[in-house]
Amino acid sequence: MKNLPEDLLKNLKRLKVELGCKTWAELLTKLVESEKQLTLSEEKMDDMKPGIQGYKKLKSLVSTRWTGHPTVLEETGRTRKHENK
Repeated sequence: MKNLPEDLLKNLKRLKVELGCKTWAELLTKLVESEKQLTLSEEKMDDMKPGIQGYKKLKSLVSTRWTGHPTVLEETGRTRKHENK
């Protein structure tokens, strides 16, 4: 494997050993065919909960304040005003 970031290459080598693959092609085949869902540890989930709750509150707030469907022209003007501040 060439031209890969060092940390990615390190993880791929670790996976190659863990999955018992002899070649890179075998590893890539297993990764493509696996279609496993990402599993997170309880610790990671606990770390993410405040961010998720904050996102849900923001989504709710924006949804309640949003009025109608803005046009492209209105959104472009609003964006330009925001960039100038």
